[in-house]
Amino acid sequence: MTAAQQATILALPYIDVQHDAMTVFDDITQGVVAKEDIWISGYRAGSTSVHGKVTLEPGAGEASGSRGVSLTPKNGVEVERIPGGDFPVSFPALSIGPTTVKFPRQVIHPPYPRPKSTTPPLHINALAYSARKNLLAVAGPDGFLCILPAGMQEGKEGIKVFKGHVGDALDVKFFPSGEVILSASSDLSLRIWGLDTSNPRTLRGHTRGITCTTIIGVGKQILSGSRDGTVRLWTVGEAKEVRKWTMEGRVPVEEILLDETGEVVLVFKADGSVQVLRISGEELGELKSPKGAEGKLVSAAWDRGRGLVAVGYTTGVIHLREVSLAADKVEVGREAMVRRNEAAVYSLAWTSEGDLLVGTAAGLPCRLGVRMTAEGIEVGVKEEMAGWEAVGVEAWAVAEDGGVWCAGGEGGIRRYH
Repeated sequence: MTAAQQATILALPYIDVQHDAMTVFDDITQGVVAKEDIWISGYRAGSTSVHGKVTLEPGAGEASGSRGVSLTPKNGVEVERIPGGDFPVSFPALSIGPTTVKFPRQVIHPPYPRPKSTTPPLHINALAYSARKNLLAVAGPDGFLCILPAGMQEGKEGIKVFKGHVGDALDVKFFPSGEVILSASSDLSLRIWGLDTSNPRTLRGHTRGITCTTIIGVGKQILSGSRDGTVRLWTVGEAKEVRKWTMEGRVPVEEILLDETGEVVLVFKADGSVQVLRISGEELGELKSPKGAEGKLVSAAWDRGRGLVAVGYTTGVIHLREVSLAADKVEVGREAMVRRNEAAVYSLAWTSEGDLLVGTAAGLPCRLGVRMTAEGIEVGVKEEMAGWEAVGVEAWAVAEDGGVWCAGGEGGIRRYH
């Protein structure tokens, strides 16, 4: 990447917090230890990183933090504690103003069978939420697929495991009713499930792993995208493929997203380009990968209300592009590129407030504020989500009340609000 290209990418700062900091709070509160430090680091491209510490010890009154724990920041970090368990964190030397750091309000560990001690822990590939049923669906390696109550804390009550896939489950979706689940796998199959774990339909036709799906309307038809470079339209009732689009050069398909009308599809390909299709079969055009992004496209999300498409790359770049769909063509408006670090952007999701949720190969989940202006697109870090080790954040699920869940390589599902 040339210097000229790098100049087009806005470098966003980021904050990393000791992942088990809340455990240290508990230890202080319960008198397990009298005093202990936690680390908090700040980073900004072009500047020397700052590695601060915060001393935790018993305290009382307004000067103390939550649960009678006082906070004494040092080594260049400034930390406060506000009601609700959030931390505004600043690094003056890096011009990082107060940034909210949140810790998870809930952590769920799905029951994952490990037949041998050498079997890796659960790596969650996909996550879905049904507001109608208040359920989470989880997809993982070796065909692992389950649903569980979104409000569960401990135990196994309400958990159901679905057995049928023999390859990694790569995507999962709830039908709008909340009564039916769609899953996709590297074993080349799509499966339709009832909540009782029955599998009335299995769809086959792809020749390589199926990476993504979308449900059209109430679910009479679905779309699937695959590493075989095709997108396929299926009729669920007949378990039949009714249309196929083959990408030029058979470039693998990473994501497919449907517009609000259910008529236009954006197909996100590994080379960074986006194919625009109509369900009726017509191809409306292609959006090229932006100059300077480089790397492989690995994630995408679409804020349909604003027509704003976000794409994540293996180079850590996030490209935001305003896309409008006319009757017979695609038009592109304002654009922006940002990057926090060079870790691949594994997952993206929009909230109802218009914020962008970002998960990377290095963990570091965050919420970006995204604002459209007359001059372009303004992007800034709104919240950092702590409690993660340096493992990938592969998936997001968003609730209507503003809560979000994220999951990935550590095997747990964390809810933030």
